[in-house]
Amino acid sequence: MASTQTRDIFLPRRGKRVSSIKSPDVVRSTVADTWRWLWPDMLMRIIPMAVIPFLYITFLHLPLSFLGLTWHDVPEQLAIGVLVGIFMAAFAAVYRMFIVGPWFRRPTISDHFLQGFFYLFINGPVEELFFRGFVWAAITQWTGWIGWGWLVSTATYTLYHRLGKWNWRSVGGVGLAGLVFSLIYLAQPTPRTLLAVIIVHGFTTAGFLSWGDEVMYQRWKRKQGT
Repeated sequence: MASTQTRDIFLPRRGKRVSSIKSPDVVRSTVADTWRWLWPDMLMRIIPMAVIPFLYITFLHLPLSFLGLTWHDVPEQLAIGVLVGIFMAAFAAVYRMFIVGPWFRRPTISDHFLQGFFYLFINGPVEELFFRGFVWAAITQWTGWIGWGWLVSTATYTLYHRLGKWNWRSVGGVGLAGLVFSLIYLAQPTPRTLLAVIIVHGFTTAGFLSWGDEVMYQRWKRKQGT
């Protein structure tokens, strides 16, 4: 039987059955397992976070550029996003393995595709739209200082993961990633664009929550001597 750690699992909503480096077998994550937590997440978190920024700019008659939704310097944004994203994905997988804990659930191939699509094309864009696009811009608008926008958006992005019952080691990793995301956005000339940040965010999350499981499985496999 696989290990069934329950107290320190960093994502309890995905189930209590997990493998560790010492487990004799491997717990798999399937499309059905992912869909079980994904659709409530879409309804309760993703959709509201996607709608609120657009309601704000609609009521105040602000342009899309207020939210970082601009389309310029695309080749440069893509290059930065992919290069930094690859590094951050590797960092996230290593952080999870050595800092968060040894527990994993290896996704099936189809589940890898589902999770990857969600993290790269839904979760990453929506979280960046809300925190770097909306919260950052709104706080800066209200206070007149970009420093407050940066501080509040980064802090709220980090701490809101506790709502998902992430443990503090995981939240610490989110905080480090949030600093990278915010620096990429801050370093841009105005009008800023979210494109590179979205790509980096997607790679980082996939590295932590999906690809990291595969890395840990390969490590488990080597330990088994197979």
